[in-house]
Amino acid sequence: MRSDLKASVIISTYNQPEWLELVLYSYDIQTENHFEIIIADDGSDERTKRVIDKFSEQSKLSITHVWQEDNGFQKTKILNKAILASNAEYLIFTDGDCIARKDFVETHLKLKRKNCALSGGYFKLTKKISDSISKNIIREQKCF
Repeated sequence: MRSDLKASVIISTYNQPEWLELVLYSYDIQTENHFEIIIADDGSDERTKRVIDKFSEQSKLSITHVWQEDNGFQKTKILNKAILASNAEYLIFTDGDCIARKDFVETHLKLKRKNCALSGGYFKLTKKISDSISKNIIREQKCF
């Protein structure tokens, strides 16, 4: 465990590199930045690795890519592997198509309680609205 990390954000993904790029961007602009990102990849192809590598080069956040071979839907297995790769006591789980509000990690940390699980929700967008989301819209928080 690293004492400087307040949380590990575990992002599950499978072959949605365009969405993962936007999701990673949303973590790069968080108001709290003492966290790491663990990508729990359930067998994505090289496009996902390229997105993660590019993000790693540009971001100050620590990012780990945990990958397993594509043998059908095995999300729980890759999440377990991601947990083992984490370096913080507090774990935040999300999906590779869920854009985080800029205070998402900060809010999680403010609301955490010992021996409790914190859960939240999300808004399912139409394809038309989803396709219009860009880094600029995320940066300006207009998608929230």
